[in-house]
Order: sequence, then C-alpha cells, then structure tokens
Amino acid sequence: MSIIKFIKNLKKINRTLFTTPSHNQGRGGAPCVLNLLGKKFFSCDISEIEGADNLANPIGIIKQAQDNASHIYNSKSTFFLTNGSTSGIIAGMNAVLSRNDKVLITRNCHKAVYNGLVITGAIPIWLMPHYNRDWGVYEQVNLDYLEETLSKNKDIKLFVMTNPSYEGLMSDIQAINEICKKYKVKLLVDEAHGALWNFHKALGTPALLQGADIVVQSLHKTAGALNPSALLHIGQDSDIDPNSIQQSLNLITTTSPSYPLLLNIEGTINYLNSDKGKFEISQLVKNVNRMIRNLRAVPNLEVFTYNNDVTKILVKITNMSGFELSDILFEKYNIEDELANEKSVLFLTGIGTTKSKLKKLEKALIEISSNNIKITQDEENYNIFSNVEPRVKYTPALVWKMPYKEVELKYAISRVSMELILDYPPGIPILIPGEVIKKEHIDYLKNRKKIKVLI
Repeated sequence: MSIIKFIKNLKKINRTLFTTPSHNQGRGGAPCVLNLLGKKFFSCDISEIEGADNLANPIGIIKQAQDNASHIYNSKSTFFLTNGSTSGIIAGMNAVLSRNDKVLITRNCHKAVYNGLVITGAIPIWLMPHYNRDWGVYEQVNLDYLEETLSKNKDIKLFVMTNPSYEGLMSDIQAINEICKKYKVKLLVDEAHGALWNFHKALGTPALLQGADIVVQSLHKTAGALNPSALLHIGQDSDIDPNSIQQSLNLITTTSPSYPLLLNIEGTINYLNSDKGKFEISQLVKNVNRMIRNLRAVPNLEVFTYNNDVTKILVKITNMSGFELSDILFEKYNIEDELANEKSVLFLTGIGTTKSKLKKLEKALIEISSNNIKITQDEENYNIFSNVEPRVKYTPALVWKMPYKEVELKYAISRVSMELILDYPPGIPILIPGEVIKKEHIDYLKNRKKIKVLI
C-alpha cells in the first residue's frame, strides 16, 4: 500500500487516536494556522500509528514508497528526506568518512558540506573551480585539475561536488566518475537543482546514470514539492551499504516524521514520472527556451547559455550591476529573483513556472534594457571575491569548541577564523572555521567591523 492510499483509508475509517500529534488531526489546531493551511493538511499529519511506518527503519508503506522511487530513478537504494538535501549530504559524508579521513570538496559546495565536516571530523582538501568574473559565477570542474589533485593526495576517500551549480553550470560527471574510480575515490554529487533531469533528457544527465556513488536531489527546488522535500540515492554499481546511509540519517533525522511531507514526496515522484508530469516539464523547457531565444536578440542584454541547465536563467545588462537590475525588477515590476551578484541576476524556474510568468519577466527585462532605467544608488564598487586558495590550519571539527575572541577586521589577517562566513543565497563559504584569514578576505568583508578568531 502507498503512503497516500494509507492516509486516504485512515480518513475513511475515522480512527480514534490517543497518540501524537496532539492537534488530533486538526480538531485542536490554532485557528489562525487552520485557516491558512486547511483542516485537510492537519488530517494527514499522523505519527507511527498501527499500519503506518517508521522512517528510521522502514518496513511497510515508507519502504514500499522508497523502493518504488528506487525503481523510477534506477538506484541501488533511495531514501526520502524530510530535512532537505542538507541532511542527505551530511548522511552521505558520514557513511563514507571517519575522523581524519581526507575529503576533496569543490569550493562552490553548499554550507551543508561544512556541517558534514564538523560531524565526521574529516580533513577538507579544497578544489577551486575557476571564477568567471564576467558573470560572477564559478565554472565547471576542470578535469585535469581534478586528476592532478587526486594524484597528489592518494589517501582521499571521497569527492563532494555540486552539479548543476547554483547558477546551472554543468560538469562532466561521467569523466569525473572515471577519474574518481581510477584513484578509488567515492563520488558524492549534490544534485539538488537537478531534480527534473530524470524526466527530461534536454535538461541534463542524472549523476546516478553516470556512475556517482551518492546523489542528493531537492524535490522542492524545481520539481514542485513542499519545502524541504529531498531524496538520497545510492548508485547501482556502488559498494556503499544502504544500512550505513540509514544509520547516518537516523543520527540527524527526527523520530517524528512528517507524513504530509512523506506523502508529498511520494506523490511528487509519481507525478513527475507520469505522462502528465513529463508533459508539464516539456512545456517548461519549451517556454524557457522560447524566452531565452527572445532575450538573446535584445541589445545590451546577455543570457548565459554555455553548458547550462535551462531552468536556471542567468542574465546581465550592459553597464548595470546585477544588484541594480535586481532592485529595479523588485521595485518597479514586483519581480523577485533568486540571486543577484555584482555582474548578473539568476531566476529559478520549475514545474510550476507558467508561460505568463515568464512573459512578465521577459517584458520587464526587455523594457529595462531598452530604456536603460537606473535607480539612484550610492556610488559603490561592488567587490568581487575571486578564487582564494584556502589555507586549512585546523579541521572544522577540531575548531568547533576551541576558545575564540572578536577582533577588528584590520587585525585579523593571518589569524585563524572561528566563523563560517558565506553569502546566502547560494550558501557558498567565503571562510570556514579553521582557515587562515587572508588579505583578500579582509578586502571582501570590508563592511564588517569585527570577526571571530581563535585565541
């Protein structure tokens, strides 16, 4: 029986529950919340009652749903995540790494990888992608650089990378996997923004089909699920034990699973795999590609289209910073973007992005570009944080409880950071606890007064 069917049957029999959650399927919920979410949502919110299942040890309806997803995604095992891709990344790292193991990480990874470093006690080796200053984004993984790094550090156990990047840039996962296998390194791919790839070939090739050991996907980012729904997959040919992933997830996952989230994960996957779902994805791709073609013909406006996931629309306008463009769109057109940097603006689309919504954005961008509208701002040279090779003094796990103090920024050069400093979104670290603070960090963080450093 599916999770959805179990919940439907439960509503029919009207079972009397003296269990958690105490709102009693909406009868005791706060009125303001009931008005917003609706009683139907609360009626789906149950605990591990008779006939239900336990996310920490699935043997019933959750196991069946996960097995069905595994078949759809062609994985060795698939796990439902109700705490986002963050929990999948941490669990994947914990299943492979032990304290003082070396792990190679691309620097444009999400801050969740830092959390994984604290929990595992692993030693990070950083792979620095090239920084494209024209667009303000990190580029794809350089294969020669990857092989050179692994050849010099033959005790690395795991490579953690993001694909596609936050801005949609795609790396050659198949070639990366071949290099990793050559050096007996496991490959974990944060594919949070590639949740639609399994269902439309024009978007990108899923890392699972290119040999990755562990792949994490966020269903809420592009696939229409509720926040923070996600999946963790083990590759068909990987020798990673599914039990080690389950045990790692149990360390960081609540013992009170959200059945609304679980049924939404199951339902989302089934919809994406249906004819109707695949049609909606194809319409999204068609509409976005049409918009991009139109925008590429507009003077003074550029769209990033090199080896890029089309669901991520990255644009820039001549003689206008991304921050300025973002402000104009918000204040004049009531359009909010996902991310702006000193050069460009990122717009995320997904299965719920309508043609009319894209048309509104297209019209606004054309008007701004044509009229060269500018808003009044203080003159400011937006500082670009270029590729600064991190110098790791201590592991994040070791630094976690070490004594620290705050110092003025100008006195922090050559000290060891106690702070995790990042721009959010996209959550890519600038400084991680245990790293030496360099002049480039100080220059970029010039608006801060103080910073925490180790004593």
